[in-house]
Amino acid sequence: MRRPSFAGAAIEVSDLARSIAFHRLWLPTLGFHRVWEGTASVLWARGYDQLVMRQAKEGVSYGPGALSLAVSAESRAQVDQVFADLRAAGAAVEQPPAEREDFAPGCYSMRFRDPDGVPMEVVYRWQELPALADAEPVSIPGVGVALGGYLFRPQTGQPPYPALVLLHGFAGHAHNLAGLARRATANGYVALALSLRGWLGSEGENDQGLRQPLDVLAAIDWLARRPLVDRARIGLVGASMGGQVALLAAAHKPPIAAVASYFAPTDLARWREANPFIRDYLDDLCGLEGLPVRSPLLRVAQIDVPVLLIHGDRDENVPVEQTLAMAKSLGEHGKEVETFIVEDATHYFNDKEYSIALRKLFEFLRRHLNRS
Repeated sequence: MRRPSFAGAAIEVSDLARSIAFHRLWLPTLGFHRVWEGTASVLWARGYDQLVMRQAKEGVSYGPGALSLAVSAESRAQVDQVFADLRAAGAAVEQPPAEREDFAPGCYSMRFRDPDGVPMEVVYRWQELPALADAEPVSIPGVGVALGGYLFRPQTGQPPYPALVLLHGFAGHAHNLAGLARRATANGYVALALSLRGWLGSEGENDQGLRQPLDVLAAIDWLARRPLVDRARIGLVGASMGGQVALLAAAHKPPIAAVASYFAPTDLARWREANPFIRDYLDDLCGLEGLPVRSPLLRVAQIDVPVLLIHGDRDENVPVEQTLAMAKSLGEHGKEVETFIVEDATHYFNDKEYSIALRKLFEFLRRHLNRS
């Protein structure tokens, strides 16, 4: 199967508001949703495909038509070959081949300009989860979709082992979770690093917590049937959107013993009010009527396992109030909850902050999953 040719583009428009209204007529049909909108630009995304529209500035031209166009290559070698050919021809190369994980998983690209000065990019990126030497690739049946991921096994001890299901945040994937999974196996856990629906390795489209929790329930059942797993000692750990999905899944009362959530949105209506940069994304993907069903705060009464909530007090993406409100409601409902606020941490923990939170996580897991 050939790789898709489109990787990303940026176009200049004469009237941004008019263009947004027009392109909303057809882009969502193809799976594109607004994930960010500013005063002069809007970003549409379909998984890792990106389309940027920018308001034209009077008297400023970026070349005929597109501001930029990114075309997919089938290998890193193809990117290198295009670079060599264009350099030999004396083309205006702006960026030699380089890794760009910020663009897409496994991204490796080079940039140049065509004779009219239009920026172009040749991009290789992963189309499937890459192999890992220390993990077994798995495909798990979700709800109408196949979910990809990795199964990591402890190197010591005797089965059956306690186990964890690990969930990533928005635009992430199972490969991002390999480091946490390895830390888990070093602590004696089986770890299932799972790509949520709509992200690398899994089928379907991202839905910000609508069907994804049901997929996780299927993954928990799959994991519980593995002979090396103690089905009475399974935990669920998620970060950001993955934390939201983990809490929503826990409300379905699956066979888990604990759930831990890092900096998750828990009340999507209030999140929408607090963070203007995610309003368009939530409006297009969920609609106002779709926010309550995706909000763990409204499912607190159904969560019956111990909960750990971790958040940075300077989170600019998901305000810490989302975790504080969740913790307060859990406590008021008589649920077992621990809250750990990391001082001065944003939505993206640095190494020190991550290490501190990790110690708290495994202390929590030992108390609730390592019971005999």
